[in-house]
Amino acid sequence: MGVSGSGKSTVAAALAERLGLRFVEADHWHSPQNVARMAAGTPLTDSDRAAWLAQLSGILAEAVRQQRGMVLACSALKRAYRDILRDGAPDLWLLALDGDRTLLAQRLAGRAGHYMPPSLLDSQLATLELPGADEPGVRLDLSAPVSDIVRQAMAALDDAPLPPPATHSREPFLNVFTKTILFTDTDGRARFRDEPVPLADGTPQSRLSAVFASGGYQLRHSPVGFRSQFHCTGAPQWVFILQGQMEIGLQGGASRVFGPGEHFYSADLLPEGATFDPLVHGHWSRQVGPDPLVTLFVRG
Repeated sequence: MGVSGSGKSTVAAALAERLGLRFVEADHWHSPQNVARMAAGTPLTDSDRAAWLAQLSGILAEAVRQQRGMVLACSALKRAYRDILRDGAPDLWLLALDGDRTLLAQRLAGRAGHYMPPSLLDSQLATLELPGADEPGVRLDLSAPVSDIVRQAMAALDDAPLPPPATHSREPFLNVFTKTILFTDTDGRARFRDEPVPLADGTPQSRLSAVFASGGYQLRHSPVGFRSQFHCTGAPQWVFILQGQMEIGLQGGASRVFGPGEHFYSADLLPEGATFDPLVHGHWSRQVGPDPLVTLFVRG
């Protein structure tokens, strides 16, 4: 958590990779109306944030129900906002990134391609309520290198008491489809991120997304014991698991296993102009478990 420019998305992605957990970027779940307000330099109100926070709380609740860990990058500026998130995940653990306004302003001024303008920094700082002593977590200096912040966070997590067994349950939020993307980050390494696909069409009883074009599909059978070398995706495509289990491994050592009915969008492409380096680029895949792996690839 932290204000815009604190580095929370970068740190969260690195921490998720280190822990081998799902990474969720809260910014991707803002409504188009909220994005337009922020892009125009208008601070969001509590009312503007209400539906957004409810969606994030639902995502956390579903992770709790499945007893799966998750790393969420979210501003979570107020105690009241974090209480909404805790409604979904009572054992929420906070990594608060805090630091000098001058550094934050410099980062925002040098950032391209984000809808949050530097002019909203002061309103965010005015809204910010750093976690109280009764909120589990740690507060770290945002000026430190990402690797140091992750190392300190890991040490603090090691010292944190284990949460009680999960008993909280809630129906998942059904008006969006979560698109898990295997992508090539700016450093050339493969990472996972989640993005929402709104289910805005159809009826309340049968929600539909917009219709997307496809460039063909292909089925693959991988026997028990199959494993690939590090490689990049040739062309972006959906991967749906029909039978068995598929593990995807990243350069940092983290991996995720996808089972029947699960999916991801593979867009880990070799950066333009780069020569493939098996120590930097790509990901590997393998069959795990007792059953052969059957996958459906759909070009997107």
